[in-house]
Amino acid sequence: MLTRKSSVPLAVTAITILVIFYTARIGAWHGLDEAYYPHDPQRSHHAPQGAFEEAPLGSPPPPTSRVSAHDPACEGFPDTSNVLLVMKTGASEAFARVPTHLMTTLRCLPDFLIFSDMEQNMAGHQIYDSLSTVLPEAQDGNADFDLYRRQKWCVVNQDSCNKLGNPADEGWALDKYKNIHIAEKAHAMRPGYDWYLFIDADTYVLWPNLVQWLGTLDPTKPLYLGSATVINNFNFAHGGSGYIVSKAAMDEFVGKHTGVGNEYDVRAKNECCGDYLFALALKAKTEVTVQQMWPTINGEKPSTLPFGPSHWCHPIVTMHHMNAEELNTFWNFERRLLLLESSASASHQQSTTTRNPPPPSRPPLRMKDIYATHIAPYLNASRDDWDNLADNRFYLDPARNETFAEWKRNRNKPAASLNEHERVAHASFEHCRAACQSLGGEECFRFRYEDGACSIGDSFALGAPVRRAEGDAVGVKSGWMVERIQAWIQRQGASCKGAKWPQVKG
Repeated sequence: MLTRKSSVPLAVTAITILVIFYTARIGAWHGLDEAYYPHDPQRSHHAPQGAFEEAPLGSPPPPTSRVSAHDPACEGFPDTSNVLLVMKTGASEAFARVPTHLMTTLRCLPDFLIFSDMEQNMAGHQIYDSLSTVLPEAQDGNADFDLYRRQKWCVVNQDSCNKLGNPADEGWALDKYKNIHIAEKAHAMRPGYDWYLFIDADTYVLWPNLVQWLGTLDPTKPLYLGSATVINNFNFAHGGSGYIVSKAAMDEFVGKHTGVGNEYDVRAKNECCGDYLFALALKAKTEVTVQQMWPTINGEKPSTLPFGPSHWCHPIVTMHHMNAEELNTFWNFERRLLLLESSASASHQQSTTTRNPPPPSRPPLRMKDIYATHIAPYLNASRDDWDNLADNRFYLDPARNETFAEWKRNRNKPAASLNEHERVAHASFEHCRAACQSLGGEECFRFRYEDGACSIGDSFALGAPVRRAEGDAVGVKSGWMVERIQAWIQRQGASCKGAKWPQVKG
């Protein structure tokens, strides 16, 4: 029998063995260079290098998944294995934007690529330098690359070095050189995907909707899909809203035209935007042009979406200008929907026989669903110091007409067509409300007033707060015709019986 005195050395020995065993296991994690996923051997340091490091040009997609099978947040997440997400960011903003994506929108993806204007490693996730192959003659003596050069020169944290310049303006000037090079690199590193989705770091992707939509399209057709806008009478997809390029289009564009990015490096200095240059190059090499997918591919977010006839039955696959908090909030909202759907499907399988049909799949998330959950609870008759973005039509004080911005004057309703309430709408918030009320049908759902200017909107959006200028007794005040909005919604009833996807040619 062990005595108390003899048991002490044995206890010490046992504890020592346990400590050695535990630290030996921890020692296998090289935490400075890669993410630590204790439950997923595919995400450990034993994973093939192609999963985490830039693969040789022409290599196939990585054979293993980044996604942990034990992650409960990925329950019910759709199969995205045929879609490659390609995110564009900048080193001056990456640590403010990308970590939230890694914890939310990128969490359940089997593969993705992140490109910036500097090579970095973020918690084991490689961020690639999109500008590493830009021609030296495009960089030399070009102030657009001041930020790029300073980032390479900086030997401490980038935030400290950014104080030497203006990273917001500098980042915008540098950004236009990226898009074509990113497409080249993404295709070279990950050939063979059916779809390539290009987004910015403040873009949100609704993956269940996107997968359902892409399942109806043919990636062997040369397709370039986005929210189309125009520069110099040329249509291109807005990069912040995101754009989708099919396998056929990518293979023809950057697969067959090596070095196409360099053909536009020097020209980029005199152009505004990388998404515009991407469309120019794609058209020149393949004759493929953008197809308008708005409002499904969208440049707004829940608080700025203009709900109404143009944004109601439509499913949505992207939103833009989402900050970290908004990304997280909407991700949690989608998680709850998917978990409820997975739970309902599991219950159905347990309670039915093989003769019974499977439960109907959840319809895609539509604009009306986002309104009901994210906007309707917060819609009041009025809000002080708030801009609800009503700007379809203006009523400006005629005595001060020239003091208003030209774009507002261009939207000023002609005096000859004004009713009695509209003629005095510029006088006060209440006069502005009365003018909105005097308009019938769907002409005015919201209105906005600031000193001498009333504006109205034929859709309804929430908007955002605005700071009141010192000494301003009125500020910006917004109002909504809540009863009119509710009546319009009731008239729609169950009209959204099917998904109103945009028409894709080809």
